[in-house]
Amino acid sequence: GGIAERGGIRVGHRIIEINNQSVVAVAHDRIVNMLATAIGEIHMKTMPTSMFRLLTGQDTPQYI
Repeated sequence: GGIAERGGIRVGHRIIEINNQSVVAVAHDRIVNMLATAIGEIHMKTMPTSMFRLLTGQDTPQYI
């Protein structure tokens, strides 16, 4: 497995936080940019999609 898999990230997980900043309502392209331009270590929090749906009632993220 790769680094993500060794870190516990699985297919279907949603990224909910990057470097202590919530990305729950952030558009996908902005998240990609945050990750691409990050310097040094990146700390992410994720959750399974099923848990995301349970907590938010959303099948897909609704961006603000």
